[in-house]
Amino acid sequence: MFKDAFLKSGLKTVIFLVVYTILFFLFFATLKYTLPFVLGFAISRLVTPLNKWMKKRLPFSRKVSSVASALISTLLVFTTLIAVVSFSLYKIIDEIRMFIISLPDVDTMLQSVEGITGDLSQYYDMFNFSKLDIDIVQKFSKQITTVASSALNVTKFVMNKLVSLVVGLPFTIAIGLITFLSTYFFSKDMPNIERRILSIFTSDGRIKARKILRESKYMLGNYIKSYLYLMVLTFIETLLAFTFLGINYSILLSILAAVLDLLPIVGVSAVYIPMAIYYFFNGNNFVAISLIVLLIVVSIIRQIAEPKLVSTSVGIHPLFVIASLFIGLKSFGILGILYFISAILLFKVFKKVEII
Repeated sequence: MFKDAFLKSGLKTVIFLVVYTILFFLFFATLKYTLPFVLGFAISRLVTPLNKWMKKRLPFSRKVSSVASALISTLLVFTTLIAVVSFSLYKIIDEIRMFIISLPDVDTMLQSVEGITGDLSQYYDMFNFSKLDIDIVQKFSKQITTVASSALNVTKFVMNKLVSLVVGLPFTIAIGLITFLSTYFFSKDMPNIERRILSIFTSDGRIKARKILRESKYMLGNYIKSYLYLMVLTFIETLLAFTFLGINYSILLSILAAVLDLLPIVGVSAVYIPMAIYYFFNGNNFVAISLIVLLIVVSIIRQIAEPKLVSTSVGIHPLFVIASLFIGLKSFGILGILYFISAILLFKVFKKVEII
């Protein structure tokens, strides 16, 4: 009924999906034990060009140059990371502190709620809505109070997490140290590691393995670039909007919005909605409404740009990108999105090197 070529290709696809699924969930199931080594391997791959460049220019023997270049490149990367993370944490904690200080107190919030309730009651009396139960007004008042309390709870949650981070600092330092050492050893021994892995394949298998690595690197690089473009787009949109509205800390909030934009569902709303609530309770309804409108606009632009940008740079049909994002999110959340996107990318790589 079907062609032999189609049946063989279908069988290879099924085998690929089974093996990929097992390896994917096995990887994430053991990630809490292997995280420092995974990070070390990833960072070492990122600094490979710098490592090679330094190795050629250091005036030492080949063995000494390999050790020195790996150590220097690792120190440079980790020094930069520590400086960036420390500065970012300092700024975030300082901004959160200033934000908490500037928050209206509970009495002010309650007065705002009572004012809104009074306005609704006036409209109720003015137009004599006989079918409108006054309980609706009371329920609305309770909802506003709940939202205000939630905003404060979010702030408390962030502060508690920061405190937990400080308490768990020794463990974090241990992970950082292990990551540093693994990065150094991966950087120093990467050529030997690759040679040993490739030695298990036949001559034809080594050629295909190199092609898989090359194509995977190319597609993964394009995929990361696509989301970096989206982050930059969100950053520029937020910065321009916040600057125009006269919102304080616009640069920091724009960076935060760009980073949170990578998270499904939550996204930039984690910045826009608390800010809208804050300005609403401070009596600046224009800015509050503008932020909600901007949130809708930014979200629409993101939903339009993401499938198109990712599909163009990686070479995947936009329908597959949209389907993988939706199905992955509905099934396993962020992990589901990673599963489907990675499966599509890896499947395309295997197709290109004619393994499937």
